[in-house]
Amino acid sequence: MLIWLLSDYDHRKHLAFKSLLARFSSSFPQAKVEFSVKSRGSLWESLFAHLRDPKRNPLPDIIEIPQNWTELFSRLGLLADLARRVEPLGQRRFPEFILKELCRHEDDRAFSAPWWLEAPALFYRPQELKSVVSHPEEELASWDGFRGALERVGPRSKRGRFRALSVPGSSGSVSVADVLPRVWGRRGGLFSDDFNRATFTREETAGGIEDWLELAVSGKIELFSPDRFENGPRPAEECAFMISSRKIPGSGRAGLKMLPYPGYPSGGGLTLVYNLAVSASSQAQDEACAFVSWALEPRNVAQFAEGFGVFPCVKSVFEEGLREEREAAVYRRLFSAPELKPNIMVYPTAELLLERALWNLSLKIARRDYEREDLTRELIMAQGEADYLLSLY
Repeated sequence: MLIWLLSDYDHRKHLAFKSLLARFSSSFPQAKVEFSVKSRGSLWESLFAHLRDPKRNPLPDIIEIPQNWTELFSRLGLLADLARRVEPLGQRRFPEFILKELCRHEDDRAFSAPWWLEAPALFYRPQELKSVVSHPEEELASWDGFRGALERVGPRSKRGRFRALSVPGSSGSVSVADVLPRVWGRRGGLFSDDFNRATFTREETAGGIEDWLELAVSGKIELFSPDRFENGPRPAEECAFMISSRKIPGSGRAGLKMLPYPGYPSGGGLTLVYNLAVSASSQAQDEACAFVSWALEPRNVAQFAEGFGVFPCVKSVFEEGLREEREAAVYRRLFSAPELKPNIMVYPTAELLLERALWNLSLKIARRDYEREDLTRELIMAQGEADYLLSLY
């Protein structure tokens, strides 16, 4: 049985998965399981390569996917229905906000099983902000307040390794994952509410993207820097602020405190969910479904998620994790009004179009050749392609 696992900037995820497989092999010594790691881009290419030539490009038995890829690849016939074969799905043992997008169109079928989730939040060092922020919970609740605080701590960033802002997990360029929280904080999005047209150039959407690009233009975040590719969140790093989707290991000892992502009116925010799917072409579907069911057992999913600072999706374990979390009050605010990427056919491709635009803009910023007109031009082209896609569905 072969598993494709999504790559991750945090090496702890792969260690946690190896530990999970070791426990599975110990419990089921007759089962032969191996895995390989795919980046999001290579996974996308491999899935479509299988569509073009299934014999030359076979799929594995189990695939980790972003939850909002489920609708697209199930409609293309690549994913097996798990609703009656994976017990947590049959019993709907997931928070309602996860099920809302997983089962957007039908309640009796499910083509992937929610596994783990993360939510971007703001971490800060009170000792570094004493002279610049009097009431962090109030002043850092808005984007303008956060941006002003960044400016006030900025001059000290020349001291040693100290920086005003760290964003662990970035790919080096500005990415969709970077800008979406700010876009949604402005109440923008990639599509209209009825999903009949793309809205990349809408003021709220373009403004949210520009807010983040401005951090790079002003030097608050450094693009294509080697330290943006390594090891995940590190509390020892000297910075006043850190935006991370993961819990920060040792954050209490490091003196870090946590707040919701700045600029969300509700105090909630973007929640990213990752699922396990079984290939419709797998010759070992029963075994694959059995592994997915086992991986979602409370003890197993809890240990896996804890291994790299994320939350499990199984409802009972998710709620227990919230109760035990040191920053429980903040996480409850995040998950009181969570927003998930829409699980519709066109959305993953639209994200790729925006990702390409952000890559081009990041190169211009890194070369100090960026103008505001570049953003407008890239978004117009990406929106045109997204509108064309909508016309096909």
